[in-house]
Amino acid sequence: MAQRNIRHLTHSVSYGYLNSIRYFRVKLNKGQVLATKVVTLETQRSKLERKEQAILDAARAIFVNHGFDGARMSEIARRAGIGEGTIYSYYESKAELMLAVLQKFWDGLTLEAEAVMASSTVEDFSDRLRALAQYHLNTVILNADFINLSFALRRNNSEVSVSRDHLRHYVAVFDQLFRRGQDRGELRQDAVLWQARDIFYGTLEYSARSIEMTIGAERAERQQGPVVEQMVALFEAHYGADRAAKPADNANIDHMSRQIEQLDAKLDALAKRVS
Repeated sequence: MAQRNIRHLTHSVSYGYLNSIRYFRVKLNKGQVLATKVVTLETQRSKLERKEQAILDAARAIFVNHGFDGARMSEIARRAGIGEGTIYSYYESKAELMLAVLQKFWDGLTLEAEAVMASSTVEDFSDRLRALAQYHLNTVILNADFINLSFALRRNNSEVSVSRDHLRHYVAVFDQLFRRGQDRGELRQDAVLWQARDIFYGTLEYSARSIEMTIGAERAERQQGPVVEQMVALFEAHYGADRAAKPADNANIDHMSRQIEQLDAKLDALAKRVS
């Protein structure tokens, strides 16, 4: 009787163990199938993203070469190595594609500018301004054609012009740096932000165009250094915190000059009397 119970118990345990193995195998197989599906979806998503990036790159090149009105979707498709119909599975129209190119470009610039500030190991305003100026100047030179197209579309009130929000987000990097300098006591508290911003971007963009038009690409990089240093010197001279006292200093100097002139006159008069 005891042996029969032991055999029954052993059989039950073995049966349960085998069922557990079968269940584990089923679960494992389902997990493998699920994992395979996830990998497949990720691969498909990656392919779609690469294809979309190819479309955006091709579109940017064609828009720069032919302008928005002169660009053809068939040319963009040919450059991207896809069928023209594929583009329309991503973008409904040429205008929508142009807007996507503009958005990606300006969003990318903003992220890169923020990264420049985040990676800076110095706290000094002038050094951080120097890094941002170098980035912006180099960016404008390298992307001059597309930036010119962007602003041409905006000037013409085109339906595909870059939005104010994209520009606002980009220049906000400078705004944050400038306010930080004021908070740290490095810049004048009475300095007007929008004026400083216009001087910063306007001067660098004019310099970038001058460099691009007048000298070769191999010299452009060397020429950027002096432009950046002049920009930093300009800000230090005009916006530095010590400049807040400049009007009073000038008044004191003028007062001292008048006193010296009066003293000279008295000495001259005294000298005449003595002679």
